[in-house]
Amino acid sequence: MEKNIFSIILNVGTVLVVAALAYGSYLNTTVAYSVGICVLIGLVVYAFRFLPAPKRRPRTDGSAAAGAPKSPAVSAAVIVVVVVGLMLLLPTIVLGIGAYSPELGAFVGAIGLMAMFLILWLRSRYQRSHEND
Repeated sequence: MEKNIFSIILNVGTVLVVAALAYGSYLNTTVAYSVGICVLIGLVVYAFRFLPAPKRRPRTDGSAAAGAPKSPAVSAAVIVVVVVGLMLLLPTIVLGIGAYSPELGAFVGAIGLMAMFLILWLRSRYQRSHEND
């Protein structure tokens, strides 16, 4: 990356954020656990870029179950309803688990929030593999 004002601001900002998180982690164990969870999620997201590209496969028209045509709108509506329902239940689940273990509650909450992005990422990979259909 060539040096310009934006790269300098990005580098300085990153150093300041890391220093603030390290200081906060030193003072409070809850902050340390939260920072650890964020770093773990960042490493997992970084590891996703090393996955192989999806293979391109043509679609077949006879793949619908029981001969009925699939409706993309119905499938999308079901997915949206399920995800929104789970997101509405997530705070209750996290608070229940957090009463037992705050660290486990934070971990479950982080995984629950990242699940939406995982669904969108998997959908984009699927669409990329079927671009020319």
